[in-house]
Amino acid sequence: MAERKNLEPTLPPLLPATKAVMATLMESNLVQQALKLAVDQDDQCVDEQVEITQIPSSPFGEELRGKDIVERFTRYGLKNIQVDEVGNVIAVRPGVGPEPRTKLMICAHLDTVFSKDTDFTVRQEGNRYYAPSIGDNSRGLAGMLQVLRMFNECNVQTVGDLIFVATVGEEGEGDLRGVKNIFRDPNVDIDGVLDLDWSDPHECVPTATGSLRYRISFDGPGGHSYLGFGLPSAIHAMLRTGETLCNLEVSKDPKTTYTVGVVSGGTTVNAIAAHASMDIDMRSTDNKALQALRDRVLPCFEKAAEEENAHWGVTDEANKVKVTITPIGDRPAGQQTDDSPSCQAARASLVALGLPLHLYGSGSGDVNVPLSMGIPCICVGAGGYNYKMHSLEEVWIREDTYQGPQVAFLTTAAMIGLADISEGLLKKRAR
Repeated sequence: MAERKNLEPTLPPLLPATKAVMATLMESNLVQQALKLAVDQDDQCVDEQVEITQIPSSPFGEELRGKDIVERFTRYGLKNIQVDEVGNVIAVRPGVGPEPRTKLMICAHLDTVFSKDTDFTVRQEGNRYYAPSIGDNSRGLAGMLQVLRMFNECNVQTVGDLIFVATVGEEGEGDLRGVKNIFRDPNVDIDGVLDLDWSDPHECVPTATGSLRYRISFDGPGGHSYLGFGLPSAIHAMLRTGETLCNLEVSKDPKTTYTVGVVSGGTTVNAIAAHASMDIDMRSTDNKALQALRDRVLPCFEKAAEEENAHWGVTDEANKVKVTITPIGDRPAGQQTDDSPSCQAARASLVALGLPLHLYGSGSGDVNVPLSMGIPCICVGAGGYNYKMHSLEEVWIREDTYQGPQVAFLTTAAMIGLADISEGLLKKRAR
């Protein structure tokens, strides 16, 4: 792999309490046994990754892969397994500490961006594995199952409860429907989240980039390009938004962005368009900045329709171009300070294992919802290296793959605490 800078020395020093917890964990024979198990079961973890990959899990069609995870949760000794109303697979491994115990959710998403008729057959060439979703997020699911085995097979008892969740709807227009369902009650009894998504274990995402997405539809009477000339055009109305959208100035700090990603409309060159649409994506790491951008952008579409109608002097409602604004995505932004237990635990785990931290920044995924609620949360890679995600040529490289489950196990142990070994960094959150 190409040489990359270790970011750890550039960050604020780990807290003394974090260092003490991690030192105690690393001195434990039981913890060392669990870390070794990740190495010993590396083949099993990769085999499981391949098996999961070959189970179709299309957008809004995650049932087959979800059923497979239910069977694996059962096989590995989890009890009270349930599938909720949207398809999330949820199981609890109770801790042994006194109530009220802290509760850490460990999750990985089931869904892919591919249709159900996609060929998910895995092809291996040396240490490279090729298949849609082989890394994103079959590796995350396999890594989560490996962490579960490390706790169960080494009989590692946690102080707090572990909630293992395979979520639905993380990708694209799934719009985080799985994790949103879990946290729909703001008083949900979850104190922290560890999300396993993609592969590289040297990368951590402690900050969530929020996004708002809309489909803007312009609809009018349409007509012949010559005989109907004078009627307003849906496409012309859409084009009137161009100057506003192309010249918008947005915040650089917090980073705020926008783009029109899809445009469509019209039927033929010699017809006044009766319909046109565009999909717009707006993002920011700050919810207030994101909402401010939305409030600047959305009015321009109604204004464009009014200008198109006024240009042709159209007053009859039946002949006017009208606008429909449909939300198609809403991912809240979320931030946390570096002294958050999730950030501290993940960084300390990499340091303890002698691994560099190559990425420590913002992303978008299941972490968005809990982070927006102020819940400590971190997203880490589950092992190996992944390229060409969201493409039919996706590739996953098997290289030191056991490191992903090791990082996730140590991060979990540091956050939730191990019975008779160490207290956890995670605390019950106020409700």
